[in-house]
Amino acid sequence: MSKFVAKSDDDAFPQLATVTDPQAMKGIFRREFAGFLNGRLELENVVVTEVRYEPEKKCHVCYQLRVRNLATGKTNRPVCFAMVEPGLQRNEAAAKFAAAASDAQFQPKLLPALQFFAELNMIVWAYPNDPKLKQLYRVARNDGLLEILNAHRDNLRVPPAAKLTGVKTQRIKYVPRDRCTLRHRLFFDDGEKLVIYSKTLNRKTDGELIFRTMQTLWNSSVCQTGEFLIPEPLFFVRDLNTIFVRGLKGLNADDHLAGLDLDRVAGQIGVGLAGVQQCRIDGAPHSAGDEEVMAQAIEAEAILGKFDAAYLPRVETLIAALQERHEHLTPLPPALIHSAFRLSQFLVVEGKLALIDFDDFVLGNPIADVASFVAHLLYLPLKGEVTMAQSRAAIRRFCTAYAARAPWGLPNDVLIWQTAAQLLGKQAKKCIRLAKANHAEKVDQLLSLAVAILDGREKLV
Repeated sequence: MSKFVAKSDDDAFPQLATVTDPQAMKGIFRREFAGFLNGRLELENVVVTEVRYEPEKKCHVCYQLRVRNLATGKTNRPVCFAMVEPGLQRNEAAAKFAAAASDAQFQPKLLPALQFFAELNMIVWAYPNDPKLKQLYRVARNDGLLEILNAHRDNLRVPPAAKLTGVKTQRIKYVPRDRCTLRHRLFFDDGEKLVIYSKTLNRKTDGELIFRTMQTLWNSSVCQTGEFLIPEPLFFVRDLNTIFVRGLKGLNADDHLAGLDLDRVAGQIGVGLAGVQQCRIDGAPHSAGDEEVMAQAIEAEAILGKFDAAYLPRVETLIAALQERHEHLTPLPPALIHSAFRLSQFLVVEGKLALIDFDDFVLGNPIADVASFVAHLLYLPLKGEVTMAQSRAAIRRFCTAYAARAPWGLPNDVLIWQTAAQLLGKQAKKCIRLAKANHAEKVDQLLSLAVAILDGREKLV
């Protein structure tokens, strides 16, 4: 059974239930890849790892396959990315496939680099092929990576006489069309081992600015004193739009909530965020400010309304209240903000916290980051990952720690407005766009929370 929502009445995507059903796709992959598998390989399983869906507009699906070599018994788990085109646009999908086929493709060992599933109006790329990360194969394949590392050997800071003899690469996070993070374990002839990470970004993203941001944070007082850790930035490869950093040995904070003292961690994050926001990055772009937050809320109204019109009355009331309060908010100076600040951006490294994502730093309203983290903490009980009491206690600890360190404090009117807006514009919208299971219940609870926070029934601090 799929853990993703399959909206049954989206006329633009009549194939949606099929492409999100692992068992249905197992049969289709077997049939479509039959010539490639050629009796030597058996497709044992298909997992839907991610769905990015917008009603009536787009559907992208990522699959992990389990393929067994019948002669050796060896199992591999190749990944495929699929763009599902609206069901009535068969000619347009075929034209997109033809255009994609004209690009040079890297041929993986187990699957065709590119395939068109006509019955589903679906174009499928086999990793490391990607329509917007065409350079990824040079980082993901050992021969290309060794060439890169040898060209930037001095940045690795290993003994001059040590010879790089091999590398093992593991895929950590792949977001098709956007970015791919890989873990590389390097081996040297003197027995030395080194773990580094690479992050390859699509061409729309300014990887060089992200790398400079990391360098600035690495040298800042908040990182040098150990209040926050970040991975050490090593080098940037411009023609690949790829950043390389030294690995940190830790645990993903959001994957190990049961073992965390969430209250203490929230306090640490509040202190660290206030310190990060006081850094200065040359060339950092300005955000659109509160107008951007408001625009996200209005976009959420359209997406939720298309998914289920029953949401609209509450959403419209919420947006009207946000618009009415907007012009009266306490003004704040722009600061460096993360733009997607939540627990999933952290590792726990020997009791300390390490921030690991730097893609979207801009100059903007500093309380936007505070509200992003608060909205994330409010969402965790809806997923059953922490209790409501744990969530509220962590919010208070986080806000108190942040307010004590931030020169501008924490104006309550801005916190309330930003949190309510982000519960709608980010969290509720994400439940639909990422096809979250139990979406109706979660969206309902998020909207209720946003209204209660805005009218004062739900206190944050």
